[in-house]
Amino acid sequence: MKKIAIVLIVAGIFFAILANYALMNDWVWFKIFHTLGFIGYILIISGLAYFSLWLIHIFSREEKNRMKRYYHERQD
Repeated sequence: MKKIAIVLIVAGIFFAILANYALMNDWVWFKIFHTLGFIGYILIISGLAYFSLWLIHIFSREEKNRMKRYYHERQD
């Protein structure tokens, strides 16, 4: 899943750069590239959201283990 998220981020960056390039050079099909740029921003946000949730999951797992050790030591 991490590989898919990385591919989404890279594709999103490519689409966003392509849309800005189309805007600066007044391409004929600017509206299509503008839409691709918007899709690119959505892909970037989705990939970053996945990594954010993954980090939160890792940190919560470590905190849960730390709490188990603390209460186990306290009961002894």
